[in-house]
Amino acid sequence: MKKKNNQWMVAAVFLILGFLLTYQYQQRQEPVRTLTIEETELLLQEIASLEGEKEALLQKNRELLQDVKNFETAAASSSEAHTLLKEELDRSRLLLGMVDTKGPGIVMTLRPTDASLNPQTFNYLTDLELIYLVNELKFAGAEAISINDKRISIQTGIQSSSNNSYILVNDEKVSPRDEVIIRAIGDPEKLKGAMAFQGVLSYYALEFYDIRFYAEDHILIPKYSKAYRTDSMEEVQP
Repeated sequence: MKKKNNQWMVAAVFLILGFLLTYQYQQRQEPVRTLTIEETELLLQEIASLEGEKEALLQKNRELLQDVKNFETAAASSSEAHTLLKEELDRSRLLLGMVDTKGPGIVMTLRPTDASLNPQTFNYLTDLELIYLVNELKFAGAEAISINDKRISIQTGIQSSSNNSYILVNDEKVSPRDEVIIRAIGDPEKLKGAMAFQGVLSYYALEFYDIRFYAEDHILIPKYSKAYRTDSMEEVQP
């Protein structure tokens, strides 16, 4: 009797396995469903709505920052201590990239050479090259940097897409197939010297680009376009 029960259990197990294998095979055979016109329109509407919400939040953030600045200006007129506090806050905003900034520095242009000349070995820029250039400029004393007018801040992320078709800087796309412009504010001679140093511009895919840089007395770098996140960190109390 026990042997017969074991046989039934084995049969049941094989039956379940057979059902699962059949179901999995059918799932793999089913064609990938494409979106209908109505579904595509709804998706585009949702994207447009999210973009609108993003712009509204950014506008609110700009208004709040202006309110704070107005309060500080009013407070600064009351005492010398408040004036010093306002000056320190203005300096902090400048360093954090919360305001537009200008000054002398260099402009660097990176244009891909003709990929058809060496299609087997040609490499486009990735996040590695951009991060490398930002670090080189910072080591040379750059005080503010932008990539295609996207401000590099303490919370800036630079990451290539999965297929390397574009690079995200502050969650905005930069195409490595088009001209990339990097602006840096600082001592122009030191920045130029750092970029002209032998081997600096031979880093991986940079060899496949026509790279030029020149000094400018008046460079404008826009402020960081996103709101800073402070969800997890907090001040350490003494």
